[in-house]
Amino acid sequence: MITQVRTPRQRQRFRSACRGKLCLGVTMPQALALFGKGQPGRFFAGPTLALDVGGSTAWLAGHANPDELASFLHFCGCKAVILDEAECPPPTGWARAKSHFVFGLAPGKQLPEPAVEETLWASLHFDPEPPAGPVAQMLFPDRPTRRDDFYSELCSKRARGRAVVWALEQGGELACTVGAYAIGTEQAYMACGETAEPLRGRGIGGRLIVRLANTLSAQGLQALFLCSPERVHFYTRLGFEKLGEYARYEATV
Repeated sequence: MITQVRTPRQRQRFRSACRGKLCLGVTMPQALALFGKGQPGRFFAGPTLALDVGGSTAWLAGHANPDELASFLHFCGCKAVILDEAECPPPTGWARAKSHFVFGLAPGKQLPEPAVEETLWASLHFDPEPPAGPVAQMLFPDRPTRRDDFYSELCSKRARGRAVVWALEQGGELACTVGAYAIGTEQAYMACGETAEPLRGRGIGGRLIVRLANTLSAQGLQALFLCSPERVHFYTRLGFEKLGEYARYEATV
């Protein structure tokens, strides 16, 4: 039975279901640790299941009965769920919508920095700890609710040493940003790489991503991130290794 995470035993079940999973092995336990008390209706566990329903898309580690899972997600108002098809049967009646590929860099390994327009690169100022507000605005300019949630979560994670964000600035404005938004003892989940539209296609985003991944790897962490099919070529070209795949399923009614 899927139940809300309230007791130490349920917390242990949640963490056990996440253990060893690429990306989810660090993102979901960290979210539970940071937000479990303030957002108690967000985290659920079963005997072999961890479930984060913090938005319209749920994240799932482990596996559950497909019929029970479909009913529970519908009750929670979720419209989609991301899961590992090799381990978890999809919710009954839901349709596969998209693949999310896991790319990464092994601990201790270093990638060569990609080519970039050096004149442009020299004009940029590197900020290893940019203010959260401008980063949130750059990432979610037209989604105020998501922007506010991101800002709040980033501040909480930074205060606890669980996130690192880097940025490049030009003329006092953000030109590019990328971050590790969940940092554990073995994995670091990278996400939210974004470059200002006038500067895209000139190599600065790729170089910043590689530099952050190399830094995390040198610290003994496995740098990991998820990407959609249209971004596979980009990360392959940078030298990252494809390690796995998750699937997004969506409700059909």
